[in-house]
Amino acid sequence: MPAVMDAEQRHKLEEALIRKAEEHVRAMRRMAEGNDPDVVEQQANTLADLLKAKEFPSQRATEFRETAKALQRNAYQLSVDTLIREAERKGHAGDDKGRNEVLTKAKTHFAKAVRYGADDEFRSGVERRVQAALLTSADGVDERTKKANARKLELTEKPGPKPPGGVERRRAIRYMDPVLTVDIAGHRYRTVNWSIRGLLLETYRGELMVSAGTRLKLDIRCEDVPDHPAVHAIAHVIRLDKERHALAVAFPEMSEAIIELCRAMKSVGIQPEMER
Repeated sequence: MPAVMDAEQRHKLEEALIRKAEEHVRAMRRMAEGNDPDVVEQQANTLADLLKAKEFPSQRATEFRETAKALQRNAYQLSVDTLIREAERKGHAGDDKGRNEVLTKAKTHFAKAVRYGADDEFRSGVERRVQAALLTSADGVDERTKKANARKLELTEKPGPKPPGGVERRRAIRYMDPVLTVDIAGHRYRTVNWSIRGLLLETYRGELMVSAGTRLKLDIRCEDVPDHPAVHAIAHVIRLDKERHALAVAFPEMSEAIIELCRAMKSVGIQPEMER
């Protein structure tokens, strides 16, 4: 049978484990400064294994887990900011392929930042910057994007009626043109407006027999880019508007399908028009 530790031996073991955990945290802080969040995550995984030891004090283990989570979140948020700025530079240089590759990596790091607790302010800021970066060219950000951002700032600064609960839930720039065609379960709809976060569709008269939360498979096309095939996405119903015969659906995250369509539009010189 294994020897039973006395109180002093257990205390020494706990102290040794805590010191080792502190070394891992210090290493994570140094790694975070190098703008390589994947290395920080690897170190966090090693720390997580250490914290599983039955001798590790449970309260301290919880504290170390929260610290590791915060370090990973900050590392991925910093990386997302750096990558979007790099994508903007490539867009200004006319390097669309390079910009799209960088944005793909930024999207992966964005998902991890959210998983580690990034707040809504960060999420909304990133989503708007990604949309603007997608429309950035050698001539700069298109004028519609600049004007929409200016309108958004103006609305933010001016006092006025607030949405239900006092919280603005719209996080992404919404476009009205070009209109997208959306096929769902054999029925075809057109967009009233669209963004990388969701779609508002017309004319819906209840034929899908859905309710809020229903999961839908979408085939989305842009008729102004006829050579580009339909893109596919999963979305959930968030609102049924019986008076307007409209159906609102949301994507679980920034939609790669819509991003792909934006790229296709840009390739043929189409600049989406933002909702007024």
